[in-house]
Amino acid sequence: MKKFFIATIAAICTLGASAQTFWDGETAEKKFTLGVRAGLNIADMSGDDVDAKSKANFHAGISADWNIVNSFSVNSGIFYTGKGAKDFSANFIEIPIYASYRLNFAEASQLQVNFGPYLDFGVGGDAFKDYEDGGIEGKRFQMGLGVGAGYTFSKFFVGLQYQFGLTDCHEDLNAKYNNFAISVGYNF
Repeated sequence: MKKFFIATIAAICTLGASAQTFWDGETAEKKFTLGVRAGLNIADMSGDDVDAKSKANFHAGISADWNIVNSFSVNSGIFYTGKGAKDFSANFIEIPIYASYRLNFAEASQLQVNFGPYLDFGVGGDAFKDYEDGGIEGKRFQMGLGVGAGYTFSKFFVGLQYQFGLTDCHEDLNAKYNNFAISVGYNF
């Protein structure tokens, strides 16, 4: 899955080779963009102590872009996202803080490549139940790195993202959450 994601990002980036400029340092006309996003998660756990199969889940939330110049913005927001693995769930409130390179193809068409950290705050699921209730008492705070690409046409958005967990999901396990996401959205 990681190789597929990296190949997709490379293919999308080569589409931008035909654009007139790779960097537009002009001050952005619209300083702030607010949008909604929703989509499919394919989440799993990786590590020495875990052999868990992936789990399909969803994410939804509000995105916010601070447009610094035409070719660069800071992409953030707040999302409800489901992670975990096949046998249990882990639901989080997620706050990404991504650097976003923007390549304009036309006035209403834009490619973006995003990279940066994200913070997850556990709010529910089997992963946070007590041992007595059949859970694993996972850590409620998680963080990791995300990399992705998106395409905006007019006000509509479609994107791909992969998240690499950096923190162990449980004190007694050497395991991290990873997540592949496909998103659609609308910018206001």
